[in-house]
Amino acid sequence: MPRVLIVANRLPISVATGDDGGLVVEASPGGLASGLASVHARGDTLWIGWPGTAEPVDPDALERELRTRRLVGVPLSADEVQRYYDGFSNGVIWPMFHYHLERVSLEITGFDAYEAVNQRFADAVVSHYREGDVIWVHDYQLLLVPDLIRRRLPAARIGFFLHIPFPSSEVFRTLPDRERLLEGLLGADLVGFHTFAYGRHFATSVLRILGVQSEVDVIPWRSREVRMGVFPMGVDATALARASAHADVEEQTRKWRSDGTVRL
Repeated sequence: MPRVLIVANRLPISVATGDDGGLVVEASPGGLASGLASVHARGDTLWIGWPGTAEPVDPDALERELRTRRLVGVPLSADEVQRYYDGFSNGVIWPMFHYHLERVSLEITGFDAYEAVNQRFADAVVSHYREGDVIWVHDYQLLLVPDLIRRRLPAARIGFFLHIPFPSSEVFRTLPDRERLLEGLLGADLVGFHTFAYGRHFATSVLRILGVQSEVDVIPWRSREVRMGVFPMGVDATALARASAHADVEEQTRKWRSDGTVRL
């Protein structure tokens, strides 16, 4: 099996500096980290992402901690967190893709920071890439990364999965830099969505904005074929069932039932 480079905005852990000056490591919140944690634990993978803090930490201690967990950190400054993450990713893309247009500012800013951070993620991937690796990029914070990698690794196998809806073309085309965002996704060999409707919206946007007609689930793009797929993502039901059967969990459940906190 080839090694998989998981590329996501966040690592599965968050790192901070404790009161004693040492590192404090906690599991990252959110469905993406939870959903991919079992894949990372079982496979030959390297996970590339932000360690979750803009505060200075001991770089040597951080490097040792990440290396033991097969992780690579992409540092972000406080300004980049504000402009790339809070500003453009969560202030523009997320509400627009969810049709919450009333939450998008009339003056959209932050794309320059978004592009710069996406470039840094792509640089990290390229620097750790080995021939034969599969690159798996995730979610709306990194829409430009597939194309940025493709420019430097033209033969690489690149997949992208969008963990949120892809909006209708009427909504998507209101975005500034919409062409650049589509070109970013088309750097992948396979673009995955949760539903067929999201895939159709993407293909229609490519047609109406870039003028490229899809052929069922394939988009011809720059002498390549970009495939679209539907991959509903859920939780690891087996792992949850195993955890729920643990003696400590069963004992806590009995206590909750006995004091009326939970009624099943």
